[in-house]
Amino acid sequence: MSNLNLYRWHGIDMDGQYCTGYQFSPYRYRAEALLLAEGIIPYQLTRIHYRYFTSWHRKTLIIFFQQLESMLNAGLTLTASLELLIENQSSLPWRIMIELLVKKISAGEKLSTALEQWPQIFSPTVSALIRAGEFTGHLPNSCRQVSNLLTQQQIMHEEMVAALRYPCITLFFLIMTTSGLLLFILPEFALMYQSLNTPLPLFTQWLLTTSQFLNHYTPLFFIILAPLLSTIYYLDKRYPKWRLTRHRRLLKVPVLGRLWQSRQLSLFFSTLASTQQAGLTLVNGLQLVTEIFTSPLWKKRTEAIYESLHRGEKLSQAMAHYEEYPALSLLLIRSAEETGQLENAFLQLANWYSQQATTLRQRFTQGLEPVILALSGGLVGSVVIALYLPIFYLGEALS
Repeated sequence: MSNLNLYRWHGIDMDGQYCTGYQFSPYRYRAEALLLAEGIIPYQLTRIHYRYFTSWHRKTLIIFFQQLESMLNAGLTLTASLELLIENQSSLPWRIMIELLVKKISAGEKLSTALEQWPQIFSPTVSALIRAGEFTGHLPNSCRQVSNLLTQQQIMHEEMVAALRYPCITLFFLIMTTSGLLLFILPEFALMYQSLNTPLPLFTQWLLTTSQFLNHYTPLFFIILAPLLSTIYYLDKRYPKWRLTRHRRLLKVPVLGRLWQSRQLSLFFSTLASTQQAGLTLVNGLQLVTEIFTSPLWKKRTEAIYESLHRGEKLSQAMAHYEEYPALSLLLIRSAEETGQLENAFLQLANWYSQQATTLRQRFTQGLEPVILALSGGLVGSVVIALYLPIFYLGEALS
């Protein structure tokens, strides 16, 4: 999906009057087409460079829908609520976005229809939940469900980043420290010992050979690594089956596979619970779930379940065809189908797999820390020993 660009335009309206404003669009020609559809002939279109990574952050979306829910519950109209949000908004892109929403709603569009025009910011699931609230007349409830869903996705993302931050930083400094000792320090010590005609121990000679190997082949390694990563990226984009196979293999990896599975299942069931609370049918809810997954494996499985429901199968029967859905979820959903409590079952499963993902993340981090510490201590200690071991031969050489 293309990123949005912000354009400042100057043009002439249907009355021949000069006008100016802002427009969001992935491409310049689309921005021009949108303006022409509104009866504006643009004669100047300037792209504004802005740091969107902070502007469209998920946390900003959460705050937006939380504030919108509070204002709607206070009795304000949708247009008045959005106008009040504009006054309290310091971010230029967000202020322009809300102004465009107000403009479209004032022209008679629904909020869900306006949100659908910017899927780069408002996902299809968000638009569908808002549409369900408009249909049932409970728009504040839909805003709360959207903020809850986005909050859970943010928590899952932060937990994964927290789990990988420490190992990645430690490994980076370990590689840099070991490489520096082997590439720069050890060769200098070896030259000094050779000038004194000091025999090098076998351990030092072995590390010196490793250092020479790294000096010769490290550039070649990076030369090979760049096209290799480019090839993997190309295969992911061009051949979906390659990415599908890679994700299937990921499920077989100990701890990491279960962690990834728990995160995906938590997202799956929490989204279904939100759609049920919004008043959507199970079939429509599953259709939305297929749009939130970026993994082709889970997207394909959800689409297959969606098709099975269309053929008349129950949800538990459709999920039973695939090993990615554990027996616990099948048992709870089968019981909920008999009692008519699917919404409660989805909430319980979402909480269960969210807690399981947290537990697995902590277990993975706790198990990885001593391994990294032992590896770093062993490597650095080996290099230090190899540097100072020939000192014991200095007396013999000097005599």
